[in-house]
Amino acid sequence: SISSRDLLRMGAEYQRYRLDDWWPASGSGMMMGPNVFWNINNGKRDHFDVFAELDSQWNQQWFTQVGIRASQLNSDAGNVQGYNNTTVGMAGYGAAANAFNALDHSKSDHNVDVTMLARYTPDHNSSVEAGYAMKTRAPNLYERYTWANTNTMVLNMNNWIGDGNGYVGNINLKPETAHTLSITGEWHDAQKEDWQIKVEPYFTYITDYIDAVSCASVGKTCASRTDGFVNLSLDNQTAQLYGIDMRARKRLSDGQGLGRFTLTSALSYTRGRNLTTDDDLYQIMPFNLTLGVEHAYSAWKTRVETKLVDAKSHVEAIRKENMTAGYSLFNLYSSYDWKHARLDIGIENLFDRKYAYPLGGAYIGQGATMGTGVLHGVQVPGMGRSVNVGVTLLY
Repeated sequence: SISSRDLLRMGAEYQRYRLDDWWPASGSGMMMGPNVFWNINNGKRDHFDVFAELDSQWNQQWFTQVGIRASQLNSDAGNVQGYNNTTVGMAGYGAAANAFNALDHSKSDHNVDVTMLARYTPDHNSSVEAGYAMKTRAPNLYERYTWANTNTMVLNMNNWIGDGNGYVGNINLKPETAHTLSITGEWHDAQKEDWQIKVEPYFTYITDYIDAVSCASVGKTCASRTDGFVNLSLDNQTAQLYGIDMRARKRLSDGQGLGRFTLTSALSYTRGRNLTTDDDLYQIMPFNLTLGVEHAYSAWKTRVETKLVDAKSHVEAIRKENMTAGYSLFNLYSSYDWKHARLDIGIENLFDRKYAYPLGGAYIGQGATMGTGVLHGVQVPGMGRSVNVGVTLLY
């Protein structure tokens, strides 16, 4: 604390990350041998940050927070090789390896993050908060340094996205920067025990957004495919997201007689667009609503809730993202507290509803995952009925 009004936090952070990703030769043929396949050799990602954050309580009504983080991120990777050194044909890895090895792999990113927040609390029943944030993300090692583009099997093995497609990195990627504006309004009773409503709309604009593109658009020639999936690379583009989160709670009884009952709700909506390609963004959760009733009686606490999820129709075309149908789930939770222990019991998806989780990604476990035979268009199914029991000891 630098004064009765201001609290200053400062610090530094260092992260050291190393990655070797290699695949041993398999069999005696040229498809997966005779060499060890070096996907990423001696990958390095060193992150050094300095940061400061200032909290200021100007008076009972006004609070502000300002923060800044400066980052130096250095990444690098060594030379690579494929299963063979042949320079022709789908099974030849020599040309792609030679082209990658001829490049300068060392990259340095200078990133700055900024946060600014102001909160106004006019009385005991409400508050309004407005904020701006600038957040930067540098490409990871797989986005920058995966290199093989002639063989679909290898491209598939470099899928860190979960969409079933094949990917090859782009060493020329720049960090992406997100600018977010948000406003939060909160209203409640003076003790925050009887009722509460919280509403938070937001808008995010992203420059140099790292998204999927065709291989040809970044000067790469990838293996073609006819199985419904696609082989892709990455490039910097422009995107935006906007949405709203809402939460509400209302106590229905005061705890006498049968105990205390509380009604809860949570709503979320997000929309994302790639402004460069006029496409939707990948893995955006559709509109969803959770309604619940909580009951507390002595040491017992119980919650009954239903989750309602809209159909996912806004999907990213270039990734051939799957649409999903809407669904509803019913969950039960209960707990009992002792002085030094707590028992938790939960049943999720009580009626064993079959559904596809919108963010589950493509299911490729029903075929030969290293080659052909995988059926396109199947979403990872949602979890069936599950019974969960937990014990927590307090000491």
